Amino acid sequence: MKRESLVGHAEELVRIIRKSTLPADAVASAYLRERSYIGATDRRYIGELVFRTLRQLSLADALSTEDRPPAATMDDDGVQEWIQRELATKELAVRFVDESTWCGFAPWIITELERRWTHDDVLEVGRAMMLPAPLCIRVYRRRATRQNVLAVLRKDNISCEEGKLSPDAIIIHQRVNLLQHPLYKEGIIDVQDEGSQLIGLFCDAEPGQHVLDACAGAGGKSLHLADIMKDSGVIVARDIEFKRLKEIGPRARRVGLTSITTELLSARPDSARRAHNQHTSYDLVLVDAPCSGMGTIRRSPMVKWRLTQEGLSRIVRKQQQILQTNAQYVRPDGHLVYATCSILPSENEDVVQHFLAHNPDFTLIDERQVDPYHNGTDGLYMARMRRGDAW
Repeated sequence: MKRESLVGHAEELVRIIRKSTLPADAVASAYLRERSYIGATDRRYIGELVFRTLRQLSLADALSTEDRPPAATMDDDGVQEWIQRELATKELAVRFVDESTWCGFAPWIITELERRWTHDDVLEVGRAMMLPAPLCIRVYRRRATRQNVLAVLRKDNISCEEGKLSPDAIIIHQRVNLLQHPLYKEGIIDVQDEGSQLIGLFCDAEPGQHVLDACAGAGGKSLHLADIMKDSGVIVARDIEFKRLKEIGPRARRVGLTSITTELLSARPDSARRAHNQHTSYDLVLVDAPCSGMGTIRRSPMVKWRLTQEGLSRIVRKQQQILQTNAQYVRPDGHLVYATCSILPSENEDVVQHFLAHNPDFTLIDERQVDPYHNGTDGLYMARMRRGDAW
Protein backbone atom coordinates (compact mmCIF):
# COMPACT_ATOMS: atom_id res chain seq x y z
CA MET A 1 0.00 0.00 0.00
CA LYS A 2 1.31 3.47 -0.88
CA ARG A 3 2.40 5.82 1.88
CA GLU A 4 -0.40 8.27 1.02
CA SER A 5 -2.99 5.54 1.61
CA LEU A 6 -1.38 4.46 4.87
CA VAL A 7 -1.34 8.05 6.15
CA GLY A 8 -4.96 8.43 5.06
CA HIS A 9 -6.00 5.40 7.11
CA ALA A 10 -4.02 6.73 10.08
CA GLU A 11 -5.70 10.14 9.82
CA GLU A 12 -9.16 8.56 9.66
CA LEU A 13 -8.41 6.30 12.62
CA VAL A 14 -7.16 9.22 14.73
CA ARG A 15 -10.39 11.12 14.01
CA ILE A 16 -12.49 8.10 15.03
CA ILE A 17 -10.52 7.56 18.25
CA ARG A 18 -10.83 11.22 19.25
CA LYS A 19 -14.61 11.04 18.93
CA SER A 20 -14.96 7.68 20.69
CA THR A 21 -15.16 7.05 24.44
CA LEU A 22 -13.66 3.56 24.03
CA PRO A 23 -9.97 2.75 24.62
CA ALA A 24 -7.81 3.68 21.63
CA ASP A 25 -6.40 0.17 21.21
CA ALA A 26 -9.90 -1.32 21.07
CA VAL A 27 -11.00 1.20 18.44
CA ALA A 28 -7.85 0.61 16.39
CA SER A 29 -8.26 -3.18 16.54
CA ALA A 30 -11.88 -2.95 15.36
CA TYR A 31 -10.96 -0.52 12.56
CA LEU A 32 -8.20 -2.75 11.20
CA ARG A 33 -10.22 -5.94 11.67
CA GLU A 34 -12.96 -4.51 9.45
CA ARG A 35 -10.36 -3.83 6.73
CA SER A 36 -8.90 -7.28 6.22
CA TYR A 37 -7.30 -6.18 2.95
CA ILE A 38 -4.66 -4.27 4.94
CA GLY A 39 -1.65 -6.54 5.40
CA ALA A 40 0.22 -7.16 8.66
CA THR A 41 3.14 -4.86 7.81
CA ASP A 42 0.83 -2.03 6.80
CA ARG A 43 -1.29 -2.55 9.95
CA ARG A 44 1.82 -2.19 12.06
CA TYR A 45 2.81 1.02 10.23
CA ILE A 46 -0.68 2.51 10.69
CA GLY A 47 -0.82 1.51 14.34
CA GLU A 48 2.58 2.99 15.17
CA LEU A 49 1.76 6.22 13.34
CA VAL A 50 -1.64 6.54 15.05
CA PHE A 51 -0.31 6.01 18.58
CA ARG A 52 2.67 8.30 17.97
CA THR A 53 0.16 10.97 16.97
CA LEU A 54 -2.10 10.34 19.98
CA ARG A 55 0.80 10.60 22.43
CA GLN A 56 1.74 13.99 20.94
CA LEU A 57 -1.75 15.14 20.02
CA SER A 58 -1.32 18.77 21.05
CA LEU A 59 1.91 18.95 19.07
CA ALA A 60 0.35 17.18 16.12
CA ASP A 61 -2.47 19.74 16.06
CA ALA A 62 0.05 22.55 16.28
CA LEU A 63 2.33 21.12 13.60
CA SER A 64 -0.60 20.72 11.23
CA THR A 65 -0.99 24.51 11.12
CA GLU A 66 2.72 25.38 10.99
CA ASP A 67 4.56 26.21 7.77
CA ARG A 68 6.78 23.25 7.03
CA PRO A 69 8.52 21.57 4.10
CA PRO A 70 5.92 19.77 1.99
CA ALA A 71 6.03 16.02 2.58
CA ALA A 72 5.90 15.41 -1.14
CA THR A 73 9.39 16.87 -1.52
CA MET A 74 10.92 14.62 1.17
CA ASP A 75 11.28 10.89 1.69
CA ASP A 76 10.19 9.16 4.92
CA ASP A 77 13.55 9.72 6.61
CA GLY A 78 13.51 13.41 5.69
CA VAL A 79 10.02 13.93 7.12
CA GLN A 80 10.93 12.14 10.34
CA GLU A 81 14.18 14.10 10.70
CA TRP A 82 12.31 17.38 10.33
CA ILE A 83 9.64 16.38 12.89
CA GLN A 84 12.20 15.19 15.44
CA ARG A 85 14.28 18.32 14.99
CA GLU A 86 11.21 20.49 15.58
CA LEU A 87 10.02 18.50 18.59
CA ALA A 88 13.47 18.41 20.19
CA THR A 89 13.64 22.11 20.95
CA LYS A 90 11.86 24.02 23.67
CA GLU A 91 11.40 26.97 21.32
CA LEU A 92 8.42 24.96 20.06
CA ALA A 93 6.69 25.75 23.35
CA VAL A 94 6.77 29.46 22.49
CA ARG A 95 5.98 29.06 18.80
CA PHE A 96 3.04 26.76 19.47
CA VAL A 97 1.07 28.53 22.16
CA ASP A 98 2.64 27.33 25.45
CA GLU A 99 4.52 24.73 27.46
CA SER A 100 1.35 22.69 27.85
CA THR A 101 1.46 22.02 24.12
CA TRP A 102 5.15 21.12 24.29
CA CYS A 103 4.83 18.55 27.09
CA GLY A 104 1.33 17.26 26.31
CA PHE A 105 -0.19 18.00 29.73
CA ALA A 106 -3.18 20.26 30.32
CA PRO A 107 -2.27 23.34 32.41
CA TRP A 108 -4.20 22.05 35.43
CA ILE A 109 -2.27 18.76 35.29
CA ILE A 110 1.03 20.67 35.18
CA THR A 111 -0.06 22.55 38.32
CA GLU A 112 -1.06 19.28 40.00
CA LEU A 113 2.29 17.66 39.20
CA GLU A 114 4.26 20.67 40.43
CA ARG A 115 3.18 19.57 43.91
CA ARG A 116 5.67 16.70 43.47
CA TRP A 117 8.30 17.80 40.94
CA THR A 118 9.95 21.00 39.82
CA HIS A 119 8.43 22.77 36.83
CA ASP A 120 11.22 21.59 34.51
CA ASP A 121 10.87 18.00 35.72
CA VAL A 122 7.13 18.08 35.07
CA LEU A 123 7.80 19.11 31.48
CA GLU A 124 10.37 16.33 31.09
CA VAL A 125 7.96 13.75 32.52
CA GLY A 126 5.41 14.86 29.96
CA ARG A 127 7.96 14.56 27.17
CA ALA A 128 8.97 11.08 28.34
CA MET A 129 5.32 10.05 28.26
CA MET A 130 5.10 11.01 24.60
CA LEU A 131 7.43 8.13 23.73
CA PRO A 132 6.31 4.50 23.31
CA ALA A 133 6.69 2.20 26.29
CA PRO A 134 9.20 -0.65 25.99
CA LEU A 135 8.14 -4.29 26.10
CA CYS A 136 9.04 -5.72 29.49
CA ILE A 137 8.76 -9.28 30.78
CA ARG A 138 9.01 -10.83 34.23
CA VAL A 139 10.83 -14.09 34.87
CA TYR A 140 9.17 -16.55 37.24
CA ARG A 141 12.01 -17.06 39.68
CA ARG A 142 10.61 -20.47 40.71
CA ARG A 143 11.06 -21.67 37.12
CA ALA A 144 14.29 -20.07 35.88
CA THR A 145 16.94 -17.44 36.51
CA ARG A 146 16.97 -14.15 34.66
CA GLN A 147 20.40 -14.93 33.22
CA ASN A 148 19.16 -18.21 31.76
CA VAL A 149 16.17 -16.50 30.15
CA LEU A 150 18.40 -13.77 28.72
CA ALA A 151 20.62 -16.45 27.20
CA VAL A 152 17.65 -18.16 25.54
CA LEU A 153 16.29 -14.90 24.14
CA ARG A 154 19.67 -13.85 22.77
CA LYS A 155 20.16 -17.28 21.23
CA ASP A 156 16.90 -16.61 19.37
CA ASN A 157 18.37 -13.27 18.19
CA ILE A 158 16.00 -11.23 20.37
CA SER A 159 17.65 -8.00 21.52
CA CYS A 160 17.15 -7.62 25.28
CA GLU A 161 18.74 -6.47 28.54
CA GLU A 162 18.23 -6.71 32.28
CA GLY A 163 15.77 -4.35 33.91
CA LYS A 164 17.42 -1.78 36.16
CA LEU A 165 14.98 -1.83 39.08
CA SER A 166 13.38 -5.26 39.35
CA PRO A 167 15.57 -8.38 39.68
CA ASP A 168 13.01 -10.30 37.61
CA ALA A 169 12.65 -7.82 34.73
CA ILE A 170 13.94 -8.09 31.16
CA ILE A 171 13.50 -5.29 28.60
CA ILE A 172 12.91 -6.39 24.99
CA HIS A 173 14.21 -4.00 22.31
CA GLN A 174 12.30 -5.26 19.28
CA ARG A 175 8.85 -6.29 18.18
CA VAL A 176 8.34 -9.97 18.90
CA ASN A 177 5.30 -12.15 19.56
CA LEU A 178 6.32 -13.49 22.97
CA LEU A 179 2.98 -15.24 23.46
CA GLN A 180 4.13 -17.82 20.90
CA HIS A 181 7.60 -18.22 22.41
CA PRO A 182 8.35 -21.46 24.32
CA LEU A 183 9.41 -19.43 27.36
CA TYR A 184 5.88 -18.06 27.61
CA LYS A 185 4.07 -21.27 26.72
CA GLU A 186 6.06 -23.17 29.33
CA GLY A 187 5.19 -20.68 32.06
CA ILE A 188 8.66 -19.23 32.55
CA ILE A 189 7.88 -15.58 31.68
CA ASP A 190 4.98 -13.14 31.74
CA VAL A 191 4.54 -9.71 30.19
CA GLN A 192 4.59 -7.06 32.95
CA ASP A 193 5.99 -3.53 33.08
CA GLU A 194 8.97 -3.14 35.38
CA GLY A 195 7.15 -0.49 37.41
CA SER A 196 4.27 -2.87 38.00
CA GLN A 197 6.76 -5.49 39.15
CA LEU A 198 8.01 -3.04 41.76
CA ILE A 199 4.61 -3.09 43.46
CA GLY A 200 4.84 -6.83 44.07
CA LEU A 201 8.34 -6.42 45.47
CA PHE A 202 7.26 -3.40 47.55
CA CYS A 203 4.66 -5.54 49.33
CA ASP A 204 7.52 -7.44 51.00
CA ALA A 205 5.41 -10.62 51.13
CA GLU A 206 6.79 -13.76 52.74
CA PRO A 207 6.12 -17.48 52.16
CA GLY A 208 3.23 -18.83 54.20
CA GLN A 209 1.40 -15.53 54.58
CA HIS A 210 -2.29 -14.94 53.93
CA VAL A 211 -2.65 -12.18 51.33
CA LEU A 212 -5.64 -10.36 49.89
CA ASP A 213 -5.28 -8.78 46.44
CA ALA A 214 -8.39 -6.64 46.79
CA CYS A 215 -8.58 -5.21 43.24
CA ALA A 216 -6.94 -8.11 41.43
CA GLY A 217 -8.17 -7.56 37.88
CA ALA A 218 -6.61 -10.21 35.64
CA GLY A 219 -4.19 -11.20 38.41
CA GLY A 220 -0.79 -9.91 37.30
CA LYS A 221 0.22 -8.89 40.81
CA SER A 222 -1.38 -11.96 42.40
CA LEU A 223 0.79 -14.15 40.17
CA HIS A 224 3.90 -12.14 41.02
CA LEU A 225 3.18 -12.33 44.76
CA ALA A 226 2.64 -16.09 44.53
CA ASP A 227 6.01 -16.46 42.84
CA ILE A 228 7.72 -14.26 45.45
CA MET A 229 6.07 -16.33 48.21
CA LYS A 230 7.28 -19.58 46.58
CA ASP A 231 3.64 -20.62 46.08
CA SER A 232 3.42 -21.12 49.84
CA GLY A 233 0.54 -19.55 51.74
CA VAL A 234 -2.83 -18.24 50.54
CA ILE A 235 -3.55 -15.44 48.07
CA VAL A 236 -7.16 -14.37 47.61
CA ALA A 237 -7.62 -12.47 44.35
CA ARG A 238 -10.83 -10.44 44.53
CA ASP A 239 -12.54 -8.18 42.01
CA ILE A 240 -15.96 -7.09 40.76
CA GLU A 241 -15.17 -7.71 37.06
CA PHE A 242 -15.80 -11.33 36.13
CA LYS A 243 -14.27 -11.08 32.65
CA ARG A 244 -10.91 -10.09 34.10
CA LEU A 245 -11.02 -12.26 37.20
CA LYS A 246 -11.70 -15.43 35.22
CA GLU A 247 -8.32 -15.06 33.48
CA ILE A 248 -6.45 -15.78 36.72
CA GLY A 249 -7.18 -19.53 36.82
CA PRO A 250 -5.73 -20.31 33.37
CA ARG A 251 -2.79 -17.97 33.95
CA ALA A 252 -1.97 -19.63 37.27
CA ARG A 253 -2.18 -23.12 35.75
CA ARG A 254 0.14 -22.11 32.91
CA VAL A 255 2.87 -21.16 35.36
CA GLY A 256 2.17 -23.93 37.86
CA LEU A 257 0.87 -21.83 40.78
CA THR A 258 -1.70 -23.31 43.17
CA SER A 259 -1.83 -20.82 46.06
CA ILE A 260 -4.26 -18.36 44.39
CA THR A 261 -8.02 -18.50 44.82
CA THR A 262 -10.47 -16.03 43.29
CA GLU A 263 -13.52 -14.28 44.72
CA LEU A 264 -16.01 -12.37 42.59
CA LEU A 265 -17.71 -9.48 44.36
CA SER A 266 -20.82 -7.70 43.26
CA ALA A 267 -20.72 -3.95 42.82
CA ARG A 268 -23.02 -3.52 45.84
CA PRO A 269 -21.46 -1.48 48.65
CA ASP A 270 -22.01 -4.26 51.21
CA SER A 271 -20.46 -7.02 49.12
CA ALA A 272 -16.96 -6.53 50.53
CA ARG A 273 -18.35 -6.57 54.07
CA ARG A 274 -20.13 -9.86 53.43
CA ALA A 275 -16.95 -11.32 51.94
CA HIS A 276 -15.02 -10.21 55.03
CA ASN A 277 -17.40 -12.07 57.31
CA GLN A 278 -16.44 -15.31 55.57
CA HIS A 279 -12.67 -14.98 56.08
CA THR A 280 -10.05 -14.36 58.71
CA SER A 281 -7.90 -11.28 58.53
CA TYR A 282 -4.83 -11.09 56.32
CA ASP A 283 -1.13 -10.53 56.90
CA LEU A 284 -1.06 -8.33 53.80
CA VAL A 285 -3.79 -6.51 51.90
CA LEU A 286 -2.92 -5.02 48.51
CA VAL A 287 -5.26 -2.34 47.18
CA ASP A 288 -4.19 -1.67 43.60
CA ALA A 289 -6.96 0.86 43.25
CA PRO A 290 -8.87 1.87 40.11
CA CYS A 291 -7.38 5.17 38.99
CA SER A 292 -7.11 7.68 36.17
CA GLY A 293 -4.35 5.66 34.47
CA MET A 294 -2.24 8.80 34.11
CA GLY A 295 0.88 6.70 34.64
CA THR A 296 0.18 4.53 31.59
CA ILE A 297 -0.40 7.17 28.95
CA ARG A 298 2.53 5.90 26.88
CA ARG A 299 0.27 2.87 26.24
CA SER A 300 -3.16 4.55 26.57
CA PRO A 301 -2.56 8.11 25.36
CA MET A 302 -6.21 9.21 25.21
CA VAL A 303 -6.39 9.09 29.02
CA LYS A 304 -4.62 12.44 29.38
CA TRP A 305 -6.79 14.13 26.77
CA ARG A 306 -10.06 12.93 28.36
CA LEU A 307 -9.33 13.40 32.07
CA THR A 308 -10.99 16.40 33.72
CA GLN A 309 -10.70 17.85 37.20
CA GLU A 310 -14.28 16.81 37.92
CA GLY A 311 -13.54 13.27 36.73
CA LEU A 312 -10.44 13.14 38.90
CA SER A 313 -12.47 14.17 41.95
CA ARG A 314 -14.89 11.30 41.37
CA ILE A 315 -12.00 8.84 41.06
CA VAL A 316 -10.43 10.08 44.31
CA ARG A 317 -13.68 9.63 46.25
CA LYS A 318 -13.92 6.06 44.99
CA GLN A 319 -10.29 5.36 45.94
CA GLN A 320 -10.84 6.66 49.45
CA GLN A 321 -13.85 4.41 49.89
CA ILE A 322 -12.10 1.31 48.51
CA LEU A 323 -9.05 1.82 50.72
CA GLN A 324 -11.20 2.36 53.82
CA THR A 325 -13.30 -0.73 53.08
CA ASN A 326 -10.34 -3.03 52.59
CA ALA A 327 -8.37 -1.76 55.59
CA GLN A 328 -10.69 -3.77 57.86
CA TYR A 329 -9.16 -6.99 56.52
CA VAL A 330 -5.65 -6.25 57.84
CA ARG A 331 -4.80 -8.20 60.98
CA PRO A 332 -3.05 -6.48 63.91
CA ASP A 333 0.60 -5.92 63.00
CA GLY A 334 -0.28 -6.65 59.36
CA HIS A 335 0.39 -4.45 56.34
CA LEU A 336 -1.80 -2.51 53.93
CA VAL A 337 -0.34 -1.55 50.54
CA TYR A 338 -2.06 1.09 48.43
CA ALA A 339 -1.01 1.42 44.79
CA THR A 340 -2.11 3.16 41.60
CA CYS A 341 -0.87 3.46 38.03
CA SER A 342 -1.02 7.24 38.30
CA ILE A 343 1.43 10.10 38.80
CA LEU A 344 -1.13 12.54 40.23
CA PRO A 345 -0.69 13.43 43.93
CA SER A 346 -4.47 13.73 44.38
CA GLU A 347 -4.81 9.99 43.72
CA ASN A 348 -1.70 8.99 45.61
CA GLU A 349 -0.25 10.85 48.61
CA ASP A 350 -3.51 12.70 49.23
CA VAL A 351 -5.55 9.49 49.42
CA VAL A 352 -3.04 7.93 51.81
CA GLN A 353 -2.92 11.01 54.03
CA HIS A 354 -6.73 11.19 54.10
CA PHE A 355 -6.85 7.53 55.14
CA LEU A 356 -4.21 7.94 57.86
CA ALA A 357 -6.01 10.98 59.28
CA HIS A 358 -9.14 8.86 59.76
CA ASN A 359 -7.35 5.66 60.85
CA PRO A 360 -4.81 6.44 63.58
CA ASP A 361 -4.15 2.71 64.13
CA PHE A 362 -2.27 2.67 60.79
CA THR A 363 1.24 4.06 60.30
CA LEU A 364 2.93 4.91 57.00
CA ILE A 365 6.06 2.76 56.63
CA ASP A 366 7.24 3.66 53.13
CA GLU A 367 6.04 5.18 49.86
CA ARG A 368 7.46 5.42 46.36
CA GLN A 369 6.64 7.04 43.01
CA VAL A 370 8.19 5.95 39.72
CA ASP A 371 7.76 7.38 36.22
CA PRO A 372 9.26 7.09 32.72
CA TYR A 373 11.52 10.16 32.95
CA HIS A 374 13.18 9.41 36.29
CA ASN A 375 12.95 5.60 36.29
CA GLY A 376 12.15 4.40 32.76
CA THR A 377 8.92 2.69 33.88
CA ASP A 378 5.23 3.36 33.74
CA GLY A 379 4.08 5.93 36.29
CA LEU A 380 3.11 4.11 39.49
CA TYR A 381 2.69 4.99 43.15
CA MET A 382 2.86 2.66 46.15
CA ALA A 383 2.54 3.17 49.90
CA ARG A 384 2.92 0.55 52.65
CA MET A 385 1.16 1.04 55.99
CA ARG A 386 1.29 -1.06 59.15
CA ARG A 387 -1.62 -1.68 61.46
CA GLY A 388 -0.97 -1.33 65.16
CA ASP A 389 -1.01 -4.21 67.63
CA ALA A 390 -4.52 -3.42 68.90
CA TRP A 391 -7.68 -3.11 66.82
